[in-house]
Amino acid sequence: MKKKIFKAIVVGFAFVSLAACSKNESANTSKTVEKEASSETRKVVEKSSAVSSEVILTEETASSEEGNSKLFEFMIEAAQSQLPAMKEQLGAAYSNIEIAAGENHTIIYRYTLPEDPGFEMDSASLKPVMVEAMKPIMDSIKGMVSDAKIQVIYLRPDQTEVGNILITQEDTDAIQGNSDPV
Repeated sequence: MKKKIFKAIVVGFAFVSLAACSKNESANTSKTVEKEASSETRKVVEKSSAVSSEVILTEETASSEEGNSKLFEFMIEAAQSQLPAMKEQLGAAYSNIEIAAGENHTIIYRYTLPEDPGFEMDSASLKPVMVEAMKPIMDSIKGMVSDAKIQVIYLRPDQTEVGNILITQEDTDAIQGNSDPV
């Protein structure tokens, strides 16, 4: 039973990774949002050029953070649009899958298992596998939101937690072998 659930989890993340790499309209729209955010930053700097450089830096930072938040919200919406395909691919492995925005640019994936596995997940042992599976997603995010994180939560049918894994950019950057030599 444990092996079956572990395999379902690993397969689930493989599908999540593949879904994140699919070609869709959301990639084009994120570039548009990014351009809008950068033009807003330029306008703020141009309008406040007569003011001290300290004020310019503060306003530019605020505008940059607002732009990152808009990009992050858009990324969540794009990921949520992939949920029907993910649910179809994963079949009965999970009774529900949710993607939500968390605090501090955290993307939260919630997987509800169809049955109580009868044990707690060893999150520390599963984390290296999850980091490897989420690396393509994290690599695509970090160019737009530098402090993004991914949290993966597994739930029993009664919504109690089976496992919880937090993946940071430092985790995915530490993976050897799959990084570009440039």
